[in-house]
Amino acid sequence: MTICSFVRDGFNQRLGEARELFARIKLEEPQEGLPSPPTALSLTLRGMVYVSLYGTLEYTITQGVQCFINHLSGLSVSTKHLEHSLNSIAMNSQLTSVRDSGEKKKWEARRALFSAMESQDACVIPDTVFGTFLHNVYPKTVLEIFLCLGIEKPATANESEVGYFKEITEKRNAVAHGRESASEAGSGLTIQDVELRMNVVYSVCSYFLDVIEEHALELKFVKPRYRSNYRN
Repeated sequence: MTICSFVRDGFNQRLGEARELFARIKLEEPQEGLPSPPTALSLTLRGMVYVSLYGTLEYTITQGVQCFINHLSGLSVSTKHLEHSLNSIAMNSQLTSVRDSGEKKKWEARRALFSAMESQDACVIPDTVFGTFLHNVYPKTVLEIFLCLGIEKPATANESEVGYFKEITEKRNAVAHGRESASEAGSGLTIQDVELRMNVVYSVCSYFLDVIEEHALELKFVKPRYRSNYRN
């Protein structure tokens, strides 16, 4: 069973676009035995690969989180039955009220927060609860998502992928915000470097979806003594 099949399709489609860029870069390579620097087009395409790869990462993480939240809400889990870490998103509106309540209403808002945490009513969480937090994703973003969902795992399957993940985000930002041209971002990248970064993105996206699907399907977001209530 899977809850994120369409997200996997989407990220593979987006990664396919990066592979199309990669194929065009390879066509720009000089013939074997004729060493020469990369063409201007080749450098630009290498920089655009960063943009394409980052788009794959943000799409996968955003849509994956929404799949998880929609799965949780669809089970009509009682708020009281959630693991405590989930209250960071389940109590979002109440926490906002506490923050914005002011001196005269702060005690009322605090009581309402703790009352809501003990509610037997079905928990419904907007799938956009993370909002703009997912608009610029880094490994630390993934780690924060995992912690809010009660997942105690690293942001990537392999520690060596963290640096590449950061690099892809930072290079995309540099191009998107005009700090670097695409050709500047792509300079210094070999064919092998580009292929390595595509493989890292595939690994990061696959791992992220695997982790949240396992967490969702095994009901690890529900306190153990209540999990049998929500199994088919």
